[in-house]
Amino acid sequence: MKDQILVFGHKNPDTDTVCSALAYAALKQKLDINAKAVRLGEVNKETAFVLDHFKVEAPDFQDSVRPQLKDIKSGCTEVIKDNFTLKQALEVLTKANISSLPVVDESGKIETMLHVSDIANAYLEMSTMNIFQQFETTYENVAETVQGELINGSLPKGLISGKLLSLNNLNNGEGKDVVILELLKENIDKVKGQDIGLIIWCPINYEEEADLNGFDIPVLKVNNGFFKVFKLISQSVSVHSVMNRNPFYMFRTTDSVEYVEGLMKEADQTNFPVLDEEGHVFATIKNKDLQNIDRQKVILVDHNEKAQTIDGIETAEILEIVDHHKFGNFSTIEPLMIRAERVGCSSTILMDMYKENELLPEPAMAGLMLSAIISDTLLFKSPTCTQKDIDAAVELAKIAGVNAEQYGMEMLIAGASLGDKSPEDLINMDMKEFVMGEYKTALAQINTVDVKGILDNKDSYEKAIKEAIANKGYDLFVFVVTDILNNGSQGIVFGTATDLFERAFEVKLENDNVWLPGVVSRKKQLVPNLMAASN
Repeated sequence: MKDQILVFGHKNPDTDTVCSALAYAALKQKLDINAKAVRLGEVNKETAFVLDHFKVEAPDFQDSVRPQLKDIKSGCTEVIKDNFTLKQALEVLTKANISSLPVVDESGKIETMLHVSDIANAYLEMSTMNIFQQFETTYENVAETVQGELINGSLPKGLISGKLLSLNNLNNGEGKDVVILELLKENIDKVKGQDIGLIIWCPINYEEEADLNGFDIPVLKVNNGFFKVFKLISQSVSVHSVMNRNPFYMFRTTDSVEYVEGLMKEADQTNFPVLDEEGHVFATIKNKDLQNIDRQKVILVDHNEKAQTIDGIETAEILEIVDHHKFGNFSTIEPLMIRAERVGCSSTILMDMYKENELLPEPAMAGLMLSAIISDTLLFKSPTCTQKDIDAAVELAKIAGVNAEQYGMEMLIAGASLGDKSPEDLINMDMKEFVMGEYKTALAQINTVDVKGILDNKDSYEKAIKEAIANKGYDLFVFVVTDILNNGSQGIVFGTATDLFERAFEVKLENDNVWLPGVVSRKKQLVPNLMAASN
């Protein structure tokens, strides 16, 4: 739904990124703006504790904002039913100004594509006398196509099995034939008793009405001439009987525009049906329709770097960024609103934005925002924490009805429980990519109360990190295990640029790891030190 603004934080979401997205979407909704929070990855244990505590559903997962075929604003929505006559099919094609359309069965499921050339080829193949044996149609279709008035009897049901005859070749009939004549009164005795399914009468102006009492053959009176009626009958043939079964391209509404564009260039096909999730035709599109799409409107919170954001961001319309990090390789093609402050948490900024709109968050949202601040500042112990963060937390705790210190410690301990996580899970749980000078760097961080337990399993982490380096081409991978009780972090470091880490913190790695007293913040300590050392 492109009129809905998506609000999201970074990949490998932490508590700030999830809670700030929810809180900002809630603010937008209070301002009658259609906004929805989404997440770009799995919710971690700490965030799950927070959402459960305040009874808030986790945002829906979203992996891309690349435009899909369902976002196209043009295209033809007409279809041809397989029981249509060729006349009806041509009328639909002409009205839609398109050369081909999908044919659907009675349940709406696509069968094939019908092109005007299929109809033209059918006309070329038609034998006037044997038309009903070559192609299927019904008496009802014939009557509707020639626009006749039934003046005697009732139309037979089902397909026509006989031939199309004039009075002159009546002897060639095979039964249940369709006979076209002009002078009914003069020739009524000739057709009486014949096995005729339908007479089509093309009266001449001076002819008197025939007496049809006791005449048991259905008669259809038309206002067109003899030869015009012959031509019209060829249009009464059913679409089903001229359909080809050649292979053709069709797409789904969930297919990306980028994917479809590539296939269209290779296809010997002009018009392409698009099916919805139920398999019904959503639209028929051409290559030019791919240029007529709605871009997804988005708001970024708690990040701004392309490597950390949603796939396909280059196709989206970025409306705003609310962040408390440094700005990296970020550019847009349009102006936008940026709200960035040197505080410890995005939710601290959001608290100001609520107040600027003369609003306060609801208790549950206040609890989420408080949790984000506690998480990002490690319960106000991180060097990133400012007085503004503390003031916001005090106010939010009051609205949420919790004790910030007591609740905060419960939250951090709940999030620090890592026993059910694999090494691969832990190094990716809160990992961000950076380009530092000439070095492609990954910084992963977890909070725990059991640093020793991590170090005892170091070989497993080494294997997982080296696999990530090989797969992603990192020059440096820093896995930071932060001790939330002892105010410091253990750095586990691998790659070809480990000397960068040693220069940044003026340390010497022993067995690929080192204790960093007082270092708890990626944003204010790890990233700045590494950036400075890379220059």
